[in-house]
Amino acid sequence: MSINFEQLKSALKSTKLPVFRDNAKLGTMYPYIVYSNVSKGKKMASSKVHKRLPYYQISFYTTGTEDDLVTIENALETAGIPYKEFVGIQGDENDETVTNYYTYVRCIEYVW
Repeated sequence: MSINFEQLKSALKSTKLPVFRDNAKLGTMYPYIVYSNVSKGKKMASSKVHKRLPYYQISFYTTGTEDDLVTIENALETAGIPYKEFVGIQGDENDETVTNYYTYVRCIEYVW
């Protein structure tokens, strides 16, 4: 299914978790979601751009376990949004283990 950026944001917000672009606000409690634009491709035909294809990294920060991913996975799947597998990176924040589970989602912007 092809989705646009607004559909992606709507799906992320449906989790009822805090959602931020690029950086969370200082002091935000875990878990929360951060999305960032990492690239922008394009589809061309007849020497014209017909679609722009922004690519977003979706990060889910939690002090819990991979079981917490169900919230965001359900939101993306309910909205019919295809996503890559989640990868986790652990870090230390104020003597707590915080895991950044991240995935990637491709959106489509039509050019008229």
